[in-house]
Amino acid sequence: MAPQAPLRGSRILLAGLIGAGLGASLAVMLHAVVTHTPVEVSPRTFALFFGIFCAFGAFAGLTLETVRQLQVSNPDPAYHQKWSRGGRSRERP
Repeated sequence: MAPQAPLRGSRILLAGLIGAGLGASLAVMLHAVVTHTPVEVSPRTFALFFGIFCAFGAFAGLTLETVRQLQVSNPDPAYHQKWSRGGRSRERP
């Protein structure tokens, strides 16, 4: 069995920061939409939504990058096949 490449923590953290930024931008956009409606929402609720969107965005970024790195370092050839749009492998057995 070939030795696995170690996970790159800096890339994982960067992906988490990008995800948190995307979550924050989504929360700001939703804040702008809600403030232009007649609904009364407390600032505490907006802060909670902002925190939730940032946390879930960061979690999604961390998860996606970790899974991507694990798939790249996996020695199983099934992870490294090229797939076409039809869902079948280009390389025929």
